[in-house]
Amino acid sequence: ICSSMGGTDPDHMLNKIGRTTLEDGSHEGGNILQWKRKAEKYLTDSQLKYTIIHPGGLQNEKGGERELVLGVDDSMDGTESRTVPREDVAEMMLQCLLNPKVYSGRSFDLRAKPQGEGEPTSDFVKLEKDWLGGKSTNYELGEIPDL
Repeated sequence: ICSSMGGTDPDHMLNKIGRTTLEDGSHEGGNILQWKRKAEKYLTDSQLKYTIIHPGGLQNEKGGERELVLGVDDSMDGTESRTVPREDVAEMMLQCLLNPKVYSGRSFDLRAKPQGEGEPTSDFVKLEKDWLGGKSTNYELGEIPDL
């Protein structure tokens, strides 16, 4: 599934959309990334096969022109860029289907280096080895809301 980066940060701007502060200082509504994280946790705890991609901010730019960076738990290692072209997200999802031994049962972040920085990614098996080395999202981090 395609989810979103930012799930470890309860104060992420996407969590503030639709959130209201009540008179007692508590909050109501919002928390979209936390609810997505809760759904992901259900999936990872199930017996179903899955791959979860957390892309950074989506760009309407041509894909296949940047070096992609994988990570876990909202890490900014590898590039300060927090974005990725939509076409590169689609390609990553396809590559996960084509390489199930590498990507099945995994949850990870996806970002892209700025155009011209690094070489465009073409080997998606090597991409996993270079950036993840077997790591996957730690769902014990961040907050997961109660029902």
